[in-house]
Amino acid sequence: MIEGSPVIDVHHHFLPEGVFATLRAQAGGARRLVNDQISLTLSDDLYQVDRHLAAMDTAGVDTAILTYSGVSILGMGICQQLNDELAAVQAAYPGRLYGAVHVPLQQPAAAPRELERGLRELGLVAVALPTSAGPITLDAPSLTPLWEAIAALDAPIILHPALRPTGAPTEYHLERSCARPFDTTMAAVRIMHAVFPRFPTLRFVLPHLGGTAIFLKGRLRMLYEPADVPVPPEKRGLAKTVREQAALGLDAAFETAWRTFYFDTAGTGGWAPAVAMAVAEVGPERLLFGSDFPLESSSGETMRELVEMVAQLPPPRADLPEGWRAAIAGGTARALFPALRG
Repeated sequence: MIEGSPVIDVHHHFLPEGVFATLRAQAGGARRLVNDQISLTLSDDLYQVDRHLAAMDTAGVDTAILTYSGVSILGMGICQQLNDELAAVQAAYPGRLYGAVHVPLQQPAAAPRELERGLRELGLVAVALPTSAGPITLDAPSLTPLWEAIAALDAPIILHPALRPTGAPTEYHLERSCARPFDTTMAAVRIMHAVFPRFPTLRFVLPHLGGTAIFLKGRLRMLYEPADVPVPPEKRGLAKTVREQAALGLDAAFETAWRTFYFDTAGTGGWAPAVAMAVAEVGPERLLFGSDFPLESSSGETMRELVEMVAQLPPPRADLPEGWRAAIAGGTARALFPALRG
């Protein structure tokens, strides 16, 4: 469908039936579970592998990496159950379905062992983390053992916004439409300031086109002051124009950190202008296809719509390389995830 390229979906949700049943019970049998930690649509498609495969076949999606890091806030036991089931699905459908290892941010001391078990023993292909877990944010000093372990294991990290960021209102679906993108954006800033300087080899996939990060890039950059770039006292803490950033070397420092992020195409319901802006700003070499099945896309037909959106996207820049749509569809994912190259 896209210049002969395989389509790899890096934003694709799955829950084991046991975890799903636990959440359904907490919701009292309702279609949605909403509490102070979670806002989640309980689609039966989440645990039924045959429905995932049928939707992928209809959409022309060849491969998917399965995650649901939003439930990691429920603790290590849930994460281990999710990891075991994902490994079983990956073994049953080689080349089609892969899994990522999940660990809770609130238990960072226990995370290294589960990460090693998931990546080395179970053969999972990435790490799935939420952008926050209650008061715990990705720049928390307590997460140092987590980052050390991921860096040593050399695994890509697929982020997903917290299912209900702290304090997010739920009226008008604000926790989903606004709070989650903001949580992703704030996580990106925290990573740039406090994680990348200590662990520069980490590779993060920001979900939903980075939340609002691409649109807000100019604002993020004008307030970026990394510790290793000297800023005169009279300028510190102030917004700086593009020329001021260049004079101080802040623009180069920002771009160095910014270029380490990857972004997936999920999150806008297939609204092409947002994806075109991402192509123009981060390039196809940092952009990966995501469907957000079975939530943003809830069927094979809606997943196919998202694939077709990428296939039909007009070039937003004149200097794009040949095959740039194929890179977004699957080439960039294959370069980022070594297990997908076989």
